[in-house]
Amino acid sequence: MFRILVVDDEPTLLELSRIYLEQSGDLQVETTSSPLQGLDMLSRASYDAIVADYEMPEMDGIAFLKEVRRRGMGTPVIIFSGRGREEIVIQAINSGADFYLQKGGNPSAQFAELRNTILQAARRRQAEVEGQRTGDLYRSIFEHTGSATIIIEGDMTIALANSEFEHLTGYSREEVEGKMPWTVFVAAGDVERLKDYHRQRRIDPGSAPRNYEFRLVDRHGRQKDLHMTIGTIPDTDRSVASMIDVSDRKLFEEELSAAHEQITAAFEEAKASQESLAAQCREMEDYQANLQGIIDFLPDPTFVLDRSGRVAIWNRAIEQVTGIPKDRIVGSRPGAIREVLPGLCTPLLAETVLSRGDAGNIAREVCITSPHTGEEICLWGKASPLYDAQGRLSGSIESLRDITESKRMEAQIRHRVDLEQVVSSISARFIALDPADLEEALEGTLRVLGSFLNIDRSYIYRLSADLTRVQDTHEWCAEGIEPQIDVLQALPTNVVAWGMAEIEARKTICIPDVDELPEEAAAEREFLQEYGVRSLILVPITTADEVLGALGFETARQTRTWSDEDITLLEVVGNLFADLFSRIRAHERLGESEERFRTLVEQSHDCYIRATTAPPAIKYISPSLETLTGYSREEVLSDPQIIRRSIHPEDRKTFLALMQERDACAGRLYIFRVRRKDGRYIWVEVCTIPVYGDDGRPVAIDYAVHDIDAWKQTEAALIQANKNLTLMNSIVRHDILNQVTVVLGHIALLRDRPLDPTVAAALDKQQAAVEIIQSQIEFTRDYQDLGIRAPGWFPVGPLVTGAARALRPAGIKFAADLDGLSVYADPLLSSVFYNLLENAIRHGRTVTEIRVTAVPDGGVRIVWEDNGVGVPAENKERIFERGFGSHTGLGLFLVKEILSITGIAIRETGEPGKGARFEIAVPERYARYG
Repeated sequence: MFRILVVDDEPTLLELSRIYLEQSGDLQVETTSSPLQGLDMLSRASYDAIVADYEMPEMDGIAFLKEVRRRGMGTPVIIFSGRGREEIVIQAINSGADFYLQKGGNPSAQFAELRNTILQAARRRQAEVEGQRTGDLYRSIFEHTGSATIIIEGDMTIALANSEFEHLTGYSREEVEGKMPWTVFVAAGDVERLKDYHRQRRIDPGSAPRNYEFRLVDRHGRQKDLHMTIGTIPDTDRSVASMIDVSDRKLFEEELSAAHEQITAAFEEAKASQESLAAQCREMEDYQANLQGIIDFLPDPTFVLDRSGRVAIWNRAIEQVTGIPKDRIVGSRPGAIREVLPGLCTPLLAETVLSRGDAGNIAREVCITSPHTGEEICLWGKASPLYDAQGRLSGSIESLRDITESKRMEAQIRHRVDLEQVVSSISARFIALDPADLEEALEGTLRVLGSFLNIDRSYIYRLSADLTRVQDTHEWCAEGIEPQIDVLQALPTNVVAWGMAEIEARKTICIPDVDELPEEAAAEREFLQEYGVRSLILVPITTADEVLGALGFETARQTRTWSDEDITLLEVVGNLFADLFSRIRAHERLGESEERFRTLVEQSHDCYIRATTAPPAIKYISPSLETLTGYSREEVLSDPQIIRRSIHPEDRKTFLALMQERDACAGRLYIFRVRRKDGRYIWVEVCTIPVYGDDGRPVAIDYAVHDIDAWKQTEAALIQANKNLTLMNSIVRHDILNQVTVVLGHIALLRDRPLDPTVAAALDKQQAAVEIIQSQIEFTRDYQDLGIRAPGWFPVGPLVTGAARALRPAGIKFAADLDGLSVYADPLLSSVFYNLLENAIRHGRTVTEIRVTAVPDGGVRIVWEDNGVGVPAENKERIFERGFGSHTGLGLFLVKEILSITGIAIRETGEPGKGARFEIAVPERYARYG
């Protein structure tokens, strides 16, 4: 007999529960109406199962369950309540409940289900306790075998290890069990052999040896020789292995073998010494010949002086440079070398090495005249001493590498780096430029670029808005060059049509020699020659949508070739000028916009604040700020942190989001509380309005602040009134449902007695009426919550599976293909799928399969379909009306109301006789995947 504790705040339900549960004689029931008293009873006596109501005054059933589990009690707990919403079911199961049963319906069937659930839970608990006791016994035996022992899974993972294995390997059980394969501990040379044994043992246990040796690698990388005994556990895929360390025995065997090998090796070494000595003699004979060949084929001009200072080697490369063959100079003194290579310093580097004896390597750069071209070339000379086999100085070697090209490239790189630094300094100056310093900055930039590039004239010309006139606005001239700024004013662009077409196409014009301009540029050639221009480069100054002018550089004394690197960097300078002019224009337009803005908002009741984005600073506050907050504009401008300090602590996160928004969106509103100067908090609504510059990027943000304090006070009063009504409804509904359960219970008890047919018919009508009352009361609970909480994004898949877990439909197969769909809906969305499933169970009759899919259709259509009897054609529209149907007529009405909160529609499109099909149409903006 099992001992059961029932906890419920309704005494009549407690008595009814005891009567029903003790009828069979296998349950002893004790009851209490107080959860606190129930906890006390649990501390003083042992029970096989606990049945608890959900809604109780002292603490609800979930809190009672959590306290039982907190005290370490594993007793099965069954929540038996009138609350059947799936979120309560899920909360109970997550908190440790073994089962959840809902009150209501036929009492006899209900209490029979409760009794079966109690017996199932109690017997399962008995089996768990017995299993734990048996497991502890086997683990104790495994732990004290005296050798390192492990249990190996079929996939080679170590399932269990004892303390001796920990000592042997240096790894703890927590690191090994269920995480590491046993082959991790096997030396690389033994792994494949032991894997083969493992596979053979599972195919034919007798074919693999039970005892063998292998090398184990412990945590510190040390290898140990082990003797293993292993066998399979009957009726499983596991093996049990026991290991003994035999490293000492193996070490003795290895030392004995090593001694024998050493004796053999000593004999072989003596024999090899004689052969090596003979080979060394042959190598010494070949060394001189090899050295001569290596030097002869070196790519750099190279010569060697012997100990006496005479030329001993003269390679092919130096023959090509000087035109002197080696047979004419080998044996000569160093003076002969200086004659064929005029410009070499005296003494030669090789001579210096010989004279110093221990000087080591010596190197220096020299410039000579090429014997072939007569041009100056740069050489890098390097000399090193040569030694004989006894370590005595036997000569010196000197090589001469032509570094003329690398020196030229080094000069080009230095020029480019210097030009990049100039461009970088121009960029830095333009970024921080005050518009008042514009003229000085432009003239200074032209002077710096002209001087650095060593040209005669640099200038800026601007185009008129209609691109018909050119005006020279700024000019710099080198000393002795006549200025042209006064001449080039309001020049018609058709005079230089070819050049204007190139500039309008945003192409840089590079003319190394004006005289070589093509025929189509004849007008430009005559124009430039008239003013003495020899070479020219024009860099367009353009933005994304207009041509502003060009940056020009001229030479008048000689022609000039421009490198690709110079052109690229000058184009960068052109872009810097374009950015500067755009920023100056944006600054001017911003000033004009501010003036218009000021006129618009000065008289507005709302408060307007303008702040620039870079750098962030408040530029304007409308006069209505003082009316709104009590602070004057001067107070806030002198201390901008007043605004941040005035934000209500609970609203600072909202305010921070407002401040961090840079891509302002006028459609978004921020609502928070602000403390006035008199200490009173008021509600305000703020929207952001972006102010854009010429380049399309925001340069400032306007904040429109609207006083909504009166509206928020009215809203708070309505919310409080609604909370009071909701609380009263919840209390009254709970009490009514408890009394309904009592009435249904006593009706069920009366049915167990012989009754007059007239009385039985009256009881049928009374029970039907009470059940309708129960359904309608439960409907008011869901309808009361409709629209109370703000809509949100909910994943559809978990809601569908949650409804299935809550109702547990027997014999119905579920299939869902929703691809991670989430919808924006009322928080009661879970009740939609709960009611659709309940409708299928109650009215589908022959339903064995339900399928839920998501179909893209502009937005998304969620299709819920079953294979039951379907819905008659004449009822397809009426099933969503309140009160229509054979039960309460409220389920599908509630579904439609919940979905309509966010504009989601539902209709039934199934074919009568083949199953019901509900299509839920979700607008595109209220659906997303992932």
